[in-house]
This record gives sequence, C-alpha cells and structure tokens, in this order.
Amino acid sequence: MIRKIILFFFMFFALPVSAADNIFVEALEDYSSIKPAKTFKVKLLKPVHTEHISLLEGDILNCTLHKTTKAKRGKRDAQIYFILDSYVDIYGVHKFNQKFLAKYSKSVLNLDSIKSISPKTAIKKTVSTVGDQFLTGVSYGVSFVDGLVTNPEGNRLKSGAKQVYKDSFLSYVEKGENIQVKAGDTFYFVVKVIE
Repeated sequence: MIRKIILFFFMFFALPVSAADNIFVEALEDYSSIKPAKTFKVKLLKPVHTEHISLLEGDILNCTLHKTTKAKRGKRDAQIYFILDSYVDIYGVHKFNQKFLAKYSKSVLNLDSIKSISPKTAIKKTVSTVGDQFLTGVSYGVSFVDGLVTNPEGNRLKSGAKQVYKDSFLSYVEKGENIQVKAGDTFYFVVKVIE
C-alpha cells in the first residue's frame, strides 16, 4: 500500500517534467571530474526510442566535455555535462541532427528505482516526516533507533549517534563528492535538446 502511494506521488509530480530523456550507459574509459578529459565514450545498455533520439543497445556515444562543476559544501556533488557529438552503430559513425546536452547521473527517478525502495526505508521516511509535523525531533529518534538496529560501527550508541548526525542538517557542512567513473561502470545520461 505504501509503495503504491509513493509511486502515485512521484508519477503525479513527474508527469509535467518530460523534457529530458534518460539513457542507461556503460563507460568505455575512465573519467574524473577532478581532471576531466575533453572526450568520453560510452555504450548504450538499453535501446532508446524517443521523440529526439533512436538508438539501439550496444551503440557507442562519442561525447565532448561541455562543462563541470566542482563538489561544494552542503553535500553538493560535482556535476559533468557533455555534448553528444555522434554515435557508432554497425553501419559506422553518424552525427546527430540536433545538439544534445547530457548530464552525468548515478541514478534517475523512474519506475524501477521506485520499486527498489525497501518498505523499511519508505516507512522510516514517512514516520519521520509525519511525526515531525506533530512533535519536533521525532525524526532524530527514528534515526537513532535505525543506527542502533543496523549497528555498522560495532557499538550501538556510536552507530545511533552517527546515524542521527548523517540525517540531520548538521551534516550539510560536509563537502559533496567528486565523480570518479571507471571503465565498465554503469550510470545514466539525462539528455536534453539544446535549442
């Protein structure tokens, strides 16, 4: 029941936003946001048939670096944007008719990712959010109990305290992560047409 409610919620708010296409790819070479190379090659892992792009599984995308943003405080991760130059299929190299901007993303919000959310995670988030509406601090109690139960530190009190810190606003003083892609890693390109 909770999954259906969450699915409905995400689908309802995702409907108006249909300007981007998500392409599931595999890196054919290493890439880093710290020292970004000018070019990058990826292979499609799923066919793509949209209004703007029609590609098959196994096609190779040739990309050129458009821009990068560095990791910043507030847990803001680095970002990488590419221009899709051409694709390679069994018939050779083909230039795209339109200009496409592709943003690197570890994951995207789609039906598969929503289905993969565990009921425990959904219930924890719901209890924290609803509880905080009636009594301030409920979410910290839920986080503490979650740390006690999972006990990743080997010390229940320490695990509980660390979980509270991770889930609190105080953790936002930490810097975000840089992007390190190894050949063979899978991720998404969120692709938009550049007018």
